[in-house]
Order: sequence, then C-alpha cells, then structure tokens
Amino acid sequence: MAEVTPARTTTPAYGRPSDAAGARRIRGASAPLLGGLALVVALISAWASAQESAMPLHTAALLGDLATVQQYIASGADLDRKDAYGSTPLIVAATFGHADVARALLGAGADPDLTNPEGSTALHVAAFLGRAGIVEALLDAGADRYLRNDAGHTARSSVLAPFDDVRSIYDAYLDALGPLGLTLDYDQVRLARPRIAALLAPTAADLASVDVIPVEGGTWQVSSTAAQGLDPELVGEAYLNAAALDHPYALLIVKDGRLVAERYFNGGAADRKTLLQSVGKSFMSALVGLALENGCLDSLDAPMLSFFPDVAPAVVDERKRTITVRQMLQMRAGYPWEETAASLWQGLVSGDYLELMASFPLSADPGTTFQYSNLTSDWLAMIVARACGTDLRSFGDSHLFAPLGIELGDWYQEASGYYVGHGMMFFDARDAARFGLLYLQGGTVDGRRILPASWVHDSLQTYSENAWSDLGFFHHVGYGYQWWSAEVGSHHVNFAWGHGGQLIVLVHDLDMVVVLTSDPFFPGPRQDSESWRSEIANLTLVSEFVRSLPSD
Repeated sequence: MAEVTPARTTTPAYGRPSDAAGARRIRGASAPLLGGLALVVALISAWASAQESAMPLHTAALLGDLATVQQYIASGADLDRKDAYGSTPLIVAATFGHADVARALLGAGADPDLTNPEGSTALHVAAFLGRAGIVEALLDAGADRYLRNDAGHTARSSVLAPFDDVRSIYDAYLDALGPLGLTLDYDQVRLARPRIAALLAPTAADLASVDVIPVEGGTWQVSSTAAQGLDPELVGEAYLNAAALDHPYALLIVKDGRLVAERYFNGGAADRKTLLQSVGKSFMSALVGLALENGCLDSLDAPMLSFFPDVAPAVVDERKRTITVRQMLQMRAGYPWEETAASLWQGLVSGDYLELMASFPLSADPGTTFQYSNLTSDWLAMIVARACGTDLRSFGDSHLFAPLGIELGDWYQEASGYYVGHGMMFFDARDAARFGLLYLQGGTVDGRRILPASWVHDSLQTYSENAWSDLGFFHHVGYGYQWWSAEVGSHHVNFAWGHGGQLIVLVHDLDMVVVLTSDPFFPGPRQDSESWRSEIANLTLVSEFVRSLPSD
C-alpha cells in the first residue's frame, strides 16, 4: 500500500509517476502469468522478415525447424539475443512446444533464466502451457525454479491454481497465437499441471538445507512446525521461496500461540526494526478501539469535523460535515486515493495534513464506496490524540505497546507534530507477530485482555467487498476497520499490508499468524513497476503458502 515519508523526518520523501495507480491496478488484477502481446508482435515481425530473407533464428524456433536452429548454433550465433520485443529463441520454442529445439538451444548454452518483458522465463512459459518435457529439459540445464515474474509467480505457483480459474488466459493465448501455429489440448494441459507442479517442487537437498527453528528467548513460547501440525515440507518451500528474493528481511510463522518457524534474510535480524508502512494502519485501528474503550471517544458515529473546530470553518463541501469516524475506519469517507492524481500525491508528500482536510476534494459521497486514503488514516490519528488529550505515542505506549510487550521504534510525525496514522511505524518481526496474535486471539495475549473482543470482531468484518483486485492467491479482497480480508484457497484470512510487501496475515481456521517483513524501498526509494514487482512477489509467496495448507 502507498505511504509517504512526511515532513520533519530523516528519510527523504518519495513519490510515484503519474500513471502508477493504473499500473498497480493492471498488475494487481489477474495479470497474465507470462508474456503475451509483446511475443505476438515479435513473432509476427519475425515471420514477416522470414518472407524477405533467410529465416531468422526466432522464426525457426517458432516453426520447430531444428535443422535451421542447428545451423545457427554451428555458426556461433548469439542464442540469447532478444528481438526488439524482448523474446529469446528459447522462450519462443517453449511457447510453441518444440522440445527438440529447446533441448538443442540449451545444449548449446542458451541461458534458461532470461526473461521476456513480463519477467517470465522459458520455465514459466513451458510450465504454464503444459510442456512437461521442456520443463524437464530446462531443469536439467539448471533453470532457476525459484525466479518470480512480474505477476509475482514462480513457474510452480503458476500451475497451482485450478485450471478453470485461469482458462481465460489460455483462451487469450490461443486467440492471439493460434494464427501462428500455437495449439493447446486443454485436457492434456489440465493433466500436465499437477505433474509439472511436482517436477518444480523443491528438491530434497534444498529442503534439507532449510533451518527454520526459532531462537529461544523473549516473550515467545517456541515449538516446531511438525509438533503444531504443519507439514515441514510446505513450510520449507515457503522459506526457500523467501530466501530466493533480494528484499525480505524476515519470515515468521506462529501456530497455536507458539512461534514455530523463524528465519531472517538480506541483513534482517530478530532485533531489526523495520518500517512496516501501511501495516501501521492496523495499529492505528487498535488505538481507535482503545480510545473508544477508555471513554475518549463517545461513538464511532461522531462527525469527523467535531474534532476539528479549527478546520470546520474552512470546509466548503457540506458533505464533509457528514463524515463519521466509522466511515473513516472503513475507508468510506469519500476522500480519494492520493495516487490517482499528481496534485493529490503532492499534498500527501507535503506532510502538512491538517489543512488538507478542508482543501482536498471528495471524489465520492461519504459512506457510499471504498476509496483507499492515507490522509483519512492520518486524520484518525489526530482525532484520537485530540479526543484523549495526549500525543498518540504516549497513548499507544500506555494502552497497547507496553501491555502487549512490544517495543515501538521510530514513528514519524507530520508537519503539525501529530504522529502519522497511515503508517511510518518501526517494529521488529516478532513484535509484528505478537500484534497479529492479539487479533487472532480476540484481543487477548497470555491470558490478558488488551482489546475488547467486540472491537476485534468488528474490525475484521468485511464492510467493502472487492476493495482490491486479486493479489497473488488472495482472492475476493475486502476491507474492515483498517484491516484487509480475503479468501485464500479454503481459508478465510485477514491481513495488515504495507508498501514493499509488509504483511501480518491471520489464518483463522488454522490458528496461525504469518509475518513477512521486507525492505520497503527495494530496489530504491520510489514507487513504480519495479517496487511493485517486489511487493507482489511477497504477497504471492505468502498467499501460495497459506493456500497449500489443508484446513483443520
């Protein structure tokens, strides 16, 4: 989710290109698992060239012309050359199912891990299209089974979904590439997918190399995955997938109230506090509940502007006078997502949030629709601070952080001195997991009640369905009180989600919490397609793990 580093901080502010919102929606939807349109254009171009001169290598790979491919190999041609549209001969051969051509290219040294414009390798393509023989040849040649494409998928995860869920993608490929000779036997593809998934499963040697045993100490009771009824191989695969990425810091699994798996990556450590970005919104929701419980707030139906007599006179849009705290919690206040326009984004990065309550335009009537708004969470933070007559950090320390036994690191403030409500909190992964456990257990930890059970229940309901497009294997994504909800396989989950792929996932039927923390600025302090690629990789990794687990 989007966050901004506000004014008066030591971290530079960053923004997104003007088309970032659209790019995220496209990539967040059921994005193709492998390249399509670019490949079509590339192959048509190659086909046209072939009519005018000697057959290009790419066209020979398309046609399955092994003799011509071997001539190119013998001549010392560059077998990894991409055409103007990003296709390699090996990817073309994998697409059109020419196993002999693929083997010849691999035997002559073609790189199996080069990608097309959608980040898919020949292994992604062959797996998705049901080319088991080519998958085997690629694995024999050392193809990396853990690489993820721009949609967040490994070759294995691309074949885990039920065939009927992705049939429309196959239909699109046949429509586009059928004229060039692509054929797909759906019955064969359906049968091949489980076999290919098994081929792409981690090797025994890889699984044996994984150590997920938690470190004793701290506030956690520790156990093992097997002792708590989790399949060690499924857990091991999740950790191998995390280790293959450049950006995660920590992956923790809590089952039945015990820490059962823990590992750190890329400089992460048990005591490393990470900027959890919009995960902070879920902490903010807890603070609103505690303000209500402690009598600072009388009702969630109190008008927003009743807490801002200094702002109310400047409000021109009368609809804003009807906005309630409840609608703010639900992201149904009517304020727009800041990434939808450059002027809105600049307002967010300014760090001067109080004035924007009056000046930012509404893009929907309050209470009518879900619209993700960072500023709405910031104004919630101001409401709690004003209603309780204290700064929000002191209130949080007294009523949430200390009672829960967790330690907040930095927490940024906006230009007026209020603590930011849309994120910008630093916690270590164990403390993030403890916060997740608090909600999983209905507001209690270690037998001590910290949040009212009714608040936890209400917070985790779905007030807006289809609030976001599918995210990996998170389907039917909805929104509660600053918490997300989704269906993952047979499991209903709630999750806190922050930019960069910070996650606290509650798997209710398994009594399980999964925490993934990550570099929020990988591969740099910007928000664009590259940073989204890292984020969707995390979302897909965690959701494919949860999906793999049988229900209790």
